[in-house]
Amino acid sequence: MRYPLFPMKESGRTVSMQASHKILIVDDDTMMCVSLKGLLEENGYHVYAASHHDEAVQVLMKQGVDLILLDLRFHDIAELSLVNRIKEVSPDTIILVMVDQDKIKSAMSSLCLDTVDYVLKPFDPDYLKKAIEKALYKQQLEASLKRTLTEKEIISNTNKIIAASLDIREGFSQVCSELKKVIPFDRACLITSNEQGQWFQVFALAKTYTFSEINEGESFPLAGSLLEEIIKTGEPVIVNNTQNGRFWTDRVLLKERIHSRLGFPLTYKGKVLGAFTFGSEKPNSFHEQCYYYLWQIAPQLAIAMENTKLFNRIKASEERYKMLFNHAADSMMMIDLNGKILTVNQREEKIIGYTMEELLGRYIYDFLPESSKRFVSELLVMAVQKNVQTTEIEVISKNQQVLVMELDVTVVKEGGNILYLLIHFRDITRRKNLESELIEEKKKLDNIVREIGADLLVIDRHNKICWANKRLIEHHPSGNQILNQTCFETYCYLPSVPADCPSVRVFETGRISQTERVIYHNHKKKYCNVMSSPIFDKEGKVVQVLELIQDITERKQEEEKQQRLQQQLVHSDRLISIGRLAAGVAHEINTPLAILSGMIQGFLERNGSFASETLKEFKTMQKVTKRIEKTVDSLLELSHFEGNEQPKPVNINELIKDTVSLIVEQFAAKNKNIRVKLSPRLPKINGFAEQLQQVFMNLLINADDATINGDTIAITTTQKDKRTVHISFKDTGTGIAEDMMPKIFDPFFTTKEVGRGTGLGLSISYGIVKRHRGTIQVKSKIGRGTTFHISLPADCGKVTVHG
Repeated sequence: MRYPLFPMKESGRTVSMQASHKILIVDDDTMMCVSLKGLLEENGYHVYAASHHDEAVQVLMKQGVDLILLDLRFHDIAELSLVNRIKEVSPDTIILVMVDQDKIKSAMSSLCLDTVDYVLKPFDPDYLKKAIEKALYKQQLEASLKRTLTEKEIISNTNKIIAASLDIREGFSQVCSELKKVIPFDRACLITSNEQGQWFQVFALAKTYTFSEINEGESFPLAGSLLEEIIKTGEPVIVNNTQNGRFWTDRVLLKERIHSRLGFPLTYKGKVLGAFTFGSEKPNSFHEQCYYYLWQIAPQLAIAMENTKLFNRIKASEERYKMLFNHAADSMMMIDLNGKILTVNQREEKIIGYTMEELLGRYIYDFLPESSKRFVSELLVMAVQKNVQTTEIEVISKNQQVLVMELDVTVVKEGGNILYLLIHFRDITRRKNLESELIEEKKKLDNIVREIGADLLVIDRHNKICWANKRLIEHHPSGNQILNQTCFETYCYLPSVPADCPSVRVFETGRISQTERVIYHNHKKKYCNVMSSPIFDKEGKVVQVLELIQDITERKQEEEKQQRLQQQLVHSDRLISIGRLAAGVAHEINTPLAILSGMIQGFLERNGSFASETLKEFKTMQKVTKRIEKTVDSLLELSHFEGNEQPKPVNINELIKDTVSLIVEQFAAKNKNIRVKLSPRLPKINGFAEQLQQVFMNLLINADDATINGDTIAITTTQKDKRTVHISFKDTGTGIAEDMMPKIFDPFFTTKEVGRGTGLGLSISYGIVKRHRGTIQVKSKIGRGTTFHISLPADCGKVTVHG
């Protein structure tokens, strides 16, 4: 131990003289050595003695001494060589030579007095003691000054390292190397807390060993750590022994054999950002004197740590910018105001085919066709003055392919000065080609839709027409106004959505629907074939329905006509079969009926031979027989039995008048009206007048049965062409049910009460008309009356008939 001689203040620290210094006496005078040794030991010094040069060097090499008391007599050169040897072995040791008064000049000229002082002989003990004390004090002052300069140099070097580092982590090991010169430690790290104050992170780490529990870059809970205490108090913290430490980090670092710790706050703008911590494998390694050094570097270190964070954020932002720039989906290029290329991204290289080395230093105009150069030049000038819109230009690639690009120009400024122009290219060559293809496909589709010969429309969930093809718009009375209108009102002419609407069914089922619908408009009936197809969105939900509507009215009418002709054909075949049967029955009945009729007539002629009652019965039998004959005649008419009768010219108008005159009184008695409107010029036809009159009479009788008081029967004749005569019988009676219409020309079919008709009238009339190569048709509705239309072929001759 060194004990203080006396205290002294210097730079805020205490410098003290200490006793128990080691002194080496070199003197060949044994008595003088013993005397001096005793004197010095009495004053608390530890004294060694040597009588010659070699012994002195050996003592000096084994024992470090603070001062050498050397007797210098200048007997030989060995004395001076001993001085030089001492300086080589122990350059900091003070040499105090004892020299005679007459040899002082020689001593001063031979010795370097920076490390050598002298004592004049003879001297008394007090003088020698003061000279030794003065020399040791000087040595201590020099050592203190040297240490102070070293410390200042360490602090200066440390701050220079901190100031020179953009990232303090890169220079942290150098900082630790400098601080190790004044602070003993085995582990040092910078730790910082997050903004939420829940975690701390090891920002930088330096250590002399490999094993580690807490590593750089790792994060740990702040609660219960040494940093938490530093943040709370803002003061340094020393842990002399981690075995007894109160922080959880003490126990963890103990596993790394760290037995003592020091944590120093790093404060920036009044806030503790983190700490500079040290660890030593020895207990009690740190004391408050360490604060002297750390106070001088902590502010700079806190700033450096914040700068590092800011630098890393800027660096990360720059890296992100570079990554976004280089890996952007579109090509980008930086150019100066003259159009010179400064840099490009990777996408630009891929699109245009040139490498960055081939592009840098060249001008943007080098890659433009002549037609685009002037335009782009003007565009760049405009971009400097104001924002310009996205523009399409052509660019020539390395393989001489013409590419279509969308071009955007952004002016990048700093402090009002233009740094560069950022050119943003988007390759739309494929899109333009696809657009051209789509236009061609659209033209083809439009032609197909236009020539499809059907109406196309798109309907939404609200039954509104979203789209219609040109054919529908041109042919529909509303034209373009049909759009955004409901389909049931505009197209189907209905007040509301019908229950069997095909589009509603498609929305509900999501399946294609095909149906036939009938549309009524302006008293016209139109048949349509409707094909309804769903239109789905990306989620598979039906959002619209596409309907293809074909007008099949002509086809349906033709089918109905064919069906009627088929029915007529079947009916004719049926009538022929029944006629043949009726002819056979009539012939079988006529012979016995003629015998029976003759016998009854004979009985009646002998009226004197029978009682009146018997005659009355014969008359009844005769009446019944005539009725049977009439029925047989009707059967013969049904069988088309014509005998030898030949067709003759018939005036239809006159025949109708004669027939009406026979029945007009019967109609008048029932308050029924017969209106006759006959064409004034109507050709004759070849036919059988009696048979045609029977047809007219049958129709009038049927009309009489179907009408009541006040009803009207209208008879009309017309000639729509030169070859056909048209006759119509129209009544305002009860009408015929729709399900009865196919049967009315069947033999023995009647809607009248039992006993009022045989059901042969219309069948016979149908046969007669067919025999005249004509047609008979019926239209009827319940409650609105019935109309019979008869068409008969006309004769070439014409007669004037006054109707």
